[in-house]
Amino acid sequence: MTNLQNGFLIDGLDELELENTAVDELDCENINLIFLGIDQSGSMDVYKQEMRQALTGFRDALKNSKEADEILVARANFDSEIAVGGYKRIEEFDTGFTACGCTAMYDAVVEGTKKLKEYREFLKNEGMRVKAVFAVFSDGDDNDSVNTFGDAKRAVEFLNGEEITTAFISFGGKATKVAKDLGFRNMLDVSSSASELRKAFQCLSKSVIESSKSVVADEEDFFKI
Repeated sequence: MTNLQNGFLIDGLDELELENTAVDELDCENINLIFLGIDQSGSMDVYKQEMRQALTGFRDALKNSKEADEILVARANFDSEIAVGGYKRIEEFDTGFTACGCTAMYDAVVEGTKKLKEYREFLKNEGMRVKAVFAVFSDGDDNDSVNTFGDAKRAVEFLNGEEITTAFISFGGKATKVAKDLGFRNMLDVSSSASELRKAFQCLSKSVIESSKSVVADEEDFFKI
C-alpha cells in the first residue's frame, strides 16, 4: 500500500501505522498500550502548571523504567472537543496542558476505545503480544458529548470483556460516580489539591510500570502497588 504524507510517498505503511508507531520501529514482541484520556475543561484551569509538572513526571518515570521499550502511550485530550493521538514511544509524550470549555468525556471514551481496538488488533495480526491499559483523568461529569452515557458504557464493557485494564482517576471526587456507573474497574479517588494531583500521576506511572511487568492484565488491582 502507498500513502502520501507531507508530500512524499511512503511504501509499505498503511494509515494505521502512519498515525501510530510502525511495526518495524518496535524492538520487542511484547507491547503495552497505554491510553490516557485527560480532562482539559475550564475547571482545571487553576491547576495548569501543576498538570504540566505531573505529566512531565509521568513521562520521565516511564521513560526511565526498564520497560520503556515495551510501552506505547496515546494521549487523548477532552474539553468541549476531543483530540485522540496515536500510540507513540514515551519520549514523544506531550506534557503540555491547557484548560477551557466543557467536558466531552463520553466522546473521548468512545473514540479512544475505537482507536485502541484498531491498533491492538493490528499489532496482534503482526505477531505481537499485546496488553493494554485504558485510563482516564477527570474532575467532573460529562456535559458536552455527542455520544451518550450508554455509548460510553458499552465501550467500557467492551474493554473489560477484552481483559483490557480500565482505570479512572477522579480528581476532587465529582467524577467518581459516573466512572463507577460506566464500569471502570479500577478507581483512584483523590482530593482537589496540587499535592494530590502529583500523587495521582505518580501512582499512575508506578501502576503502568508494574502492569507492564506482569503477564496478565490487572483487572481490578491496577492501583494497588
